[in-house]
Amino acid sequence: MKALVTGATGYLGSHIVERLLEQGHEVRALARKTSDIRHLKTTGAEIVFGDIEHYDSLVPAVDGVDVVFHAAARVMPGWGVWEDFENCIVRGTENMLKASAEAEVSRFVYVSSGTVMGKAALADTPAAETAPYDLEFNRDTYYDWAKMKGEQLAIDYHKQGRLPVTVVRPCMVYGPRCRLLTDRVFRYTKMPIGVWPGSENARTALVHITDVADCIILAATNEKAVGQVYNIAPPEEGRFRDLVAAMCRAAGKPVPRLTIPISLLYATAVVLELWARLWRNRNLPFLTRSDVRFLREGMHVDGSKARRELGWEPKVSVEEGTRLYVQWRRSQGKK
Repeated sequence: MKALVTGATGYLGSHIVERLLEQGHEVRALARKTSDIRHLKTTGAEIVFGDIEHYDSLVPAVDGVDVVFHAAARVMPGWGVWEDFENCIVRGTENMLKASAEAEVSRFVYVSSGTVMGKAALADTPAAETAPYDLEFNRDTYYDWAKMKGEQLAIDYHKQGRLPVTVVRPCMVYGPRCRLLTDRVFRYTKMPIGVWPGSENARTALVHITDVADCIILAATNEKAVGQVYNIAPPEEGRFRDLVAAMCRAAGKPVPRLTIPISLLYATAVVLELWARLWRNRNLPFLTRSDVRFLREGMHVDGSKARRELGWEPKVSVEEGTRLYVQWRRSQGKK
């Protein structure tokens, strides 16, 4: 199989590249000319330059490719302006679908997100792939909304017979090279005094990055997956505190026992956001209101379809995953 991976310099995309190569596939990695490709160069993948927001740059990238893994996205939940999400995720996906259809690729795998289900993933019963979208369009959900629109475009392409499409929805992904969830949890453990945000301990669907990449590749290579949507979530119910506690143990830090009111954490997020906007900082603040919302609400997702139809089983436990992350971080000279 000859695969094209978009977002190959990103967190998930780079792991898909690595796992494909490990399995003996031929890999072409799409990167922008302004991207940091130092790690990508070490993988041995063929690197091509292009930008999903510019259609013409994608035509040569998809030429001769069997499968496209579209993992490129603007991953800044709760931060930024809608136009940036629309251009990158929605229009970028539309460009990739069009280029792939015209190149007659055999399979297009759209990497969506478990967050597209919105409030449907907050019920006591875990949300399956058949759950309706339940999102409100606002600054807090720009990323989720754009992912939903991209997913709908991909499904429409399949229904119209223009392209064989599979949609995958990774949930709470953690592991090496993560600059969001995992990095923040680790930095949280480094604080002088560890505290819990009130009594909050919402459900999470924690999945290690290599398990996610493996599931995505299975979806691309299984004929049953054509036209299907798969949630990538573990069989057991997890909690956010499980990840924090495991990270503390992996880093050799005490597990937090003190608590602070969730309202205080929310107020802190408001101040950090206002400060970042005041200084016109485009980077994601350390804490946002979106983060606090997730701490309070979490995500309850049913991933049994991928296990049943694809034979996927997550292999990395939270304890092992956090240990591997700390090991990787220290190997990079990061403290």
